[in-house]
Amino acid sequence: MGQKLSPNDILLVDDDDMFAEELSAYLNVHGFAVDLARSMDETFERISVKSPDIVILDQFLGAVDSLSMIRQLRRRFLGGLMILTGNAEPTDRIVGLELGADDFVSKLTSPREVVARLRSLQRRSQNPAMRQEEDVQPANAPERSGRWVLDMSRQELFAPDGRLVHLTSAEFGTLRHLNAHKGKAVSRDDLSRAVLHRRFDALDRSIDNLVSRLRKKFEALDPTCRVLKTVRGEGYVFVGFDHESA
Repeated sequence: MGQKLSPNDILLVDDDDMFAEELSAYLNVHGFAVDLARSMDETFERISVKSPDIVILDQFLGAVDSLSMIRQLRRRFLGGLMILTGNAEPTDRIVGLELGADDFVSKLTSPREVVARLRSLQRRSQNPAMRQEEDVQPANAPERSGRWVLDMSRQELFAPDGRLVHLTSAEFGTLRHLNAHKGKAVSRDDLSRAVLHRRFDALDRSIDNLVSRLRKKFEALDPTCRVLKTVRGEGYVFVGFDHESA
């Protein structure tokens, strides 16, 4: 189990030494403690002994496209994940979010905006391993009421035991859209346009995978949770946590 770090710890993974040092220095000024890694191997080694709140990952590390490593990274790290890229291809952003990244930011983005995004990510992210070690609730978490709490204003979901549930941006977007149409079937095409900003393709399993991941996260914390229903030929229905608890 990784060692607990302070709430502002970040692991920055970038093989561009000048860029990494400049960004690291800026983040340090704004209250973040930044550790540096230059490769995926070094990243896996670091997170095996430390538990950063957020990993900032350069999309390209030498000849390696880091998007291909997100699934492997997510098996070891469930905290906040921000991808930095110099690539303007919008498809990469969609793929990165689908694979489990929380945010996808251009390297041309101002450092001030990166700080704002990191703080936003902190508010809706957690390190589940750290929670298991300390069994503490995040600040301003609801009391342990035995019910799920979906806070749309803060974009946060709390489990019945009061723990903050880590959801990627795409996962929360899916839940948010289904919640906006609670009790009604929402088509895959509607979800694809609202969450992934593209038309639905019958061969594309992205929406099904997002719903499947949400179900697994709900059931991991409450095996009786059955709030996402499949309607054959129509799409998905979110019946609402209040309905489940009634």
